Amino acid sequence: MKPIKLSFPLRVLIIMLLLGLSPRALAQPGTDEQLALEYMRQGQYEKAILYLEKLYDKQPTAFYYDQLFKARTSLKQFDEAEKLAKERMRRQNGDPVYLVDIGAVKKMEGDTAKAEQQFDKALKALQPEQAAVRNMANAFSKYNEQGRALETYQRGRKILKDGASDFFYETAALRAGQGDVPGMVSDYLDLLGTNPAYMQAVQNGLGRFIDFTAADDRSDLLRTELLRRIQKDPDNTLFQEMLVWLYLQRKDLNSAFVQSKAMDKRFKEDGERLMALGDMAVTNKDWVVAAKSYAYVAERGAGTPWYGAARTGLVQAKDAQVRDQADPPMEQLQELRALYVSTLDELGRTPVNVKLINGLAHLKAYYLDDAAGATADLRQAIAMPGLDRQQQGRMKLDLGDILVLQGEIWDASLLYSQVDLDMKQDVLGHEARLRNAKVSFYAGDFLWSKAQLDVLKASTSKLIANDAMELSLLIDDNLGTDTVSGALSLFAHVQLLTFQHKYDSALVQLDTLNARFPQSSLGDDILYERYRIAHARHRYEEAAGYLQKVVELYPNDILVDNAMYDLGLLYENDIGDKEKAKDWFGKLLFEQSGSIFTADAREHYRKLRGDHDNLDTPEQKFLNGTP
Repeated sequence: MKPIKLSFPLRVLIIMLLLGLSPRALAQPGTDEQLALEYMRQGQYEKAILYLEKLYDKQPTAFYYDQLFKARTSLKQFDEAEKLAKERMRRQNGDPVYLVDIGAVKKMEGDTAKAEQQFDKALKALQPEQAAVRNMANAFSKYNEQGRALETYQRGRKILKDGASDFFYETAALRAGQGDVPGMVSDYLDLLGTNPAYMQAVQNGLGRFIDFTAADDRSDLLRTELLRRIQKDPDNTLFQEMLVWLYLQRKDLNSAFVQSKAMDKRFKEDGERLMALGDMAVTNKDWVVAAKSYAYVAERGAGTPWYGAARTGLVQAKDAQVRDQADPPMEQLQELRALYVSTLDELGRTPVNVKLINGLAHLKAYYLDDAAGATADLRQAIAMPGLDRQQQGRMKLDLGDILVLQGEIWDASLLYSQVDLDMKQDVLGHEARLRNAKVSFYAGDFLWSKAQLDVLKASTSKLIANDAMELSLLIDDNLGTDTVSGALSLFAHVQLLTFQHKYDSALVQLDTLNARFPQSSLGDDILYERYRIAHARHRYEEAAGYLQKVVELYPNDILVDNAMYDLGLLYENDIGDKEKAKDWFGKLLFEQSGSIFTADAREHYRKLRGDHDNLDTPEQKFLNGTP
């Protein structure tokens, strides 16, 4: 039987009868409004007018007027619409905003000349009130008369003259919509000139219309206008701060440094701005600008409040700058060592400077072939009075790592065990147990190693739990027979060589492993180890190739999500291919949604996606992590 199709009013009547309401209720304003709005939504304007006229007669509100006016113009009932607008204007004591509606009717009729006359009359009759100005500008914008809306704000600016109603924010947005970039920039900067509190609003507004990440003439225009205003009023910090902000958006940190230094000198800021810039440069891995910023503050002398932090920051920036090279020259390494020593001699080997002590030890052990000096420094630091448990535990782990580097794995194990026992319920204790399990793994004591790893699967640190699970599964998968056990022993030795930075020896052993055990289940692990070695040597394209093979050849193995995530990081941070980075993070999100890397991958993806954050598609909702 074919279903009976009911009209909307009949459906409403049946529902109301079922609810125990009388048909007379249909005459109530609430029901009339529901019917009117439903007809408006469906585009059935003639039926909507029947209800809207009754509603407007009883309650002549602005809302009912707007709906009725829209219905009449949609049906091309221009005479009735004009009559309605004139009547509304009389009701509202001659409010000229309704002249805009009358002009819009004339334009719909095709009489542009009369439309412009009405628009002119509206502007001439504009009242010197903020609300009146905004209402009329909004009325013009409703009919896409952006030029007239702009005129409204400009006239309002003249007739109000109260200094608090310049409408620069609104006119800037209108100019941007018209493609008038110079006007937009000027209005935003004028707004800032009226009140410094608008700084964030101005920056947000400019950010919507200017792409700072690419070559953009609009960005250059903003820079030129800021320089002009700075030259005109050199004592005003606002436009100078905006110029620094512009350079930061463009990732031109060196220009930001030059401008910040000039401001620091002119306004006697004691280096605070340069310290902030140095920290930002560190975040962006611009070690040159970071070092220059900290050096500038340090050169001001020990009497400045930021001196100690600046000296520390300078050493750490120089350290990163040197180590960022694939093969740092020995001369630079020695200069860095001297900088560490002189800074520690001045600031003191105290708990406050633990990071510097650790940094020097790491430099000695891993770059200057002075593991003995590194262990001596760390043992002395561990015995310092005033060191808290976290600092002491961290330094013991660092010392243990250097002992592993020297091949003293059981001495290292003793230190890891101390931290494990002292901090059982702390993440640092879990980290110590993981390192101890790896020492047992290197030594070939796989069952003991696995026992420790299985406990760590319950760690509160997801990364530690994940690492423990992966190594435990590696042991499980490869400890079946004596032959495979031999493969696992050889692979464990390779990992020890990699940890000790003996990369050539590790690669030779990997080749041996492939030759002796071609059928082992270590294929993805071997590729991952080759990736780690290539990455450590700054051979990034080669490293990416190994990870891609993991994804292609072992799509169902446990390391596939690690490979996708590391590929994203590799392309984002090392190779500098943002599109490929975004593709890999996106692939991880869609294909490995249960991975522990999903949250971090989503953050990277959203950052790389840029101005698409607000797309409301199911895909973007998924990538945003929203329901």
